[in-house]
Order: sequence, then structure tokens, then C-alpha cells
Amino acid sequence: MRKFAVLMLLAALASPLWAKDEPIAEKVTVLQLEARVAAARGQADADAAQQLSGLELTERLSAVRFARMNDGLPGEKARQALLIVADSATFLDPPAEISASSLPDAAATRQMLTAIVNYVNTTVRQLPNLIATRNTTSFEDRPQEDVQEPTGIVSYSYLPLHVVAKSSVQVTYRDRQEVADEKTLKHGPKIGGLATSGEFGPILSMVVGDALKGKITWSRWEQGADSKEAVFHYTVPGDKSHYNVQFCCVSDGFNSDGTANVRVFSERVGYHGDIAFDPAAGSILRITMEAELPSGDLVSRAGIAVEYSPVEIGGMTYICPAKSASVLRANIAHHTGAYSRSNYKGAAKTFLNDVVFDQYRRFGTESRIVAGDSGESNKP
Repeated sequence: MRKFAVLMLLAALASPLWAKDEPIAEKVTVLQLEARVAAARGQADADAAQQLSGLELTERLSAVRFARMNDGLPGEKARQALLIVADSATFLDPPAEISASSLPDAAATRQMLTAIVNYVNTTVRQLPNLIATRNTTSFEDRPQEDVQEPTGIVSYSYLPLHVVAKSSVQVTYRDRQEVADEKTLKHGPKIGGLATSGEFGPILSMVVGDALKGKITWSRWEQGADSKEAVFHYTVPGDKSHYNVQFCCVSDGFNSDGTANVRVFSERVGYHGDIAFDPAAGSILRITMEAELPSGDLVSRAGIAVEYSPVEIGGMTYICPAKSASVLRANIAHHTGAYSRSNYKGAAKTFLNDVVFDQYRRFGTESRIVAGDSGESNKP
């Protein structure tokens, strides 16, 4: 089974140096957020963004509600602020909208689990060779810390999550493998921060395969865009996991020439998450993965959530990735002593990616034979 990795690539971060202590987030429900967005619609873009930044949802915001809120905002800054609030809550449960009294019985639960396994075993094989565009917006925060620079100690103030890069990369799914366009990666804009892949099949196959070896149980009903969805919760212990968390880079001593020995931190970890299944259509519409990592470790949080929706490709409808949100929290502070993993003691940094997939089309070429003038004149 293919291993799925979340890969951290660190790039230089040039950020404003205004003084600001890390604020305490104001926790709001989805209904309270809707009220804040309604109030912000008549304001200037920067003022509306300020109103929304610093809010923290206690519930997950659905794609339908997000789109409705996003449409009425005055500008790009406010929309980015709303996106940060929504994506930061992507691993939370949504507001309770369906009565818990409608729980399925044991037979219905087993039937849905069987359908989920059958879906994963067939959907990857039935997906055609295709091309799509992965549009990534990367956000990072900046922890408050004192850093030893060549000119002395520089104090960096806290900066909340903010946009650091955007990219659009063509992704090809061919012969059940996902491949990013190498030309775009080489010559396109360089994007630091968190990078993810595997939304076209590998995540589905890996999670369901691991969950069946771990533990998967009924969780709840959720209200989807068109119908109710069945949500199962799973946990996978480390010894049965195929989830690798990787972080670049860790300085681990020095080479013989005096240069730092830099390596990629890589660790296979246990994880847990949810699988949202549409029993009416027989398809998986959402899947989440959250790594189980020790608090305060070099990497203390990593996860990804992928949403799927129907897409028309070549006159046929397929369930394909529509959006993903991923997060990683890692300690990137300078060492406090000798070079080793245990000496990363400073503040942790958060990386957040929002990815939208669009411009789906079949991979390959199309040709057509058109009747035309042969160039010869008809003789009587």
C-alpha cells in the first residue's frame, strides 16, 4: 500500500515586525460567526478582516454556509480572514442538525461499512486518466521569540496566520497515480510551508485499509448539501499505520567539512479521523486524518481533511477531490545547545494550507476527421 506523507518545506519568511502579543481567540459558534459576517458586509475590506480575525469556531463550518458567507464579504482580506477561521475548524464536528434518535441498527451499520469498502475498491479503478489544477493558498503564523542574528539578538513579535504564498499546479492522475506537473514545479512560483498530495485515491485507500486493521465505529449523522451523510470514526495504532509525518529539516550535528548535517524528520504515527459516507449515492464525500503526536514534540500536530464532490469529465460524472485543508504545527526555533532533535525548545509554528481543485478534464488527446475539399474538380 502506498505510504502517504505530509511534507514540510521551509522557505524564508519575510514578515512585518510590528509589536503584537499573541491574542486570546474569541470562541464563536457557526450562528455567531454568521452574525459577525453579516455585520462586516457594510464595512471596508480591512475593517471587515479585522472583525473576523481572532475568531475561533467551536464547530465546523459547512461548504454551503461558507460559500454563502464568503459571497457577501467586501474584499480579498475579509475573505482570507474567513477562510482561516473556517479551515482552522476543519477537524471539529458540525452543529448538531439531525436527531441522534435516528441511529442505524447493527445490520444497517455493517451494510454501510461494506459499501464504503466496495466504494474504495472500485472508485480508484474507475476514475479515468485526468488532469486538474490544484490551487493552493498557504498560511503561516510567526511565534514570538528572540533569535540570535549576526548583528545580535532580534526579538520577533507574534504574527497570526496570514497568506505567505499562492500557487496553481497542474496535477495528472494517470494509471492510478497522482503526478504534479514537473515543469510547473520547476519553473513556477516557489511556495514554502506545508505541501500535501494523495487526494486522488491514495488517501482513501490507505485510510480505509488502515481503519479496518484498527478500529472503526459509528459516529453520527450529518446534514450534507443534498442529503444526510453517515459519519464513521476510526483510530489506527502506530504499528498498523501507513501515515508518515515528515518535516524538513532537522540539523543533526556537523559534516566533516564543517557544514550542518541536515536531514528530514520522518516518523510513522498512529492517527484517527472521520469518514463521511452518502448512503443514497454510495460515495465517500469527506475524510479526515489527524496524527497522534506528543504535545511539545518537534512536530506536535499534523492532519488533513479532503472533501469530494461530483465532477463532469468527458460527459461522465465522477466523484473527485474538491477541496482539502491541512495543518502542521512544528518547532522551528533555533537550538538551545548541541544539534539534536531534543534541543528544539522554542515556540512552535503553525502552517495551514487551503487547496481547491478545478479545471478537470480528461488526460490525452482528441482527434476528429472532417470531410473537406479534395482539391480535385469534377469533370463532366
